[in-house]
Amino acid sequence: MKTKWNEKSAADKIILVLRIVISLVVLVGAALQLTGVWDKALNVAVPLLSMLILIQSIQEHREQKKASAIVGYICFVAIVVMIIGAML
Repeated sequence: MKTKWNEKSAADKIILVLRIVISLVVLVGAALQLTGVWDKALNVAVPLLSMLILIQSIQEHREQKKASAIVGYICFVAIVVMIIGAML
C-alpha cells in the first residue's frame, strides 16, 4: 500500500526516517569493515541491523496484521541471535 508523505501519521514518519538513518549507518559500517579501515565496525553494525529488523517488523505489523505474528516471532529470534553473536 503506497501512501503520500502527507497522509502518514507522525509515528510512521519518525519510524521511516529512523529506518533510513540506521540503514545508512549499517551500510557505512559494512563498507568500513570490508575496506579494513575499521576492524570493529561489525560490532556496531550488527546490533543496528537487528534494530532495523525490529523496525521493519513493526512496520509490517501495522500494514498486515494477519501475517505479522509469525514474522514478528521470526524477527525477534533473529534479533536475539544477532545480538548474542555480536557480543561473542
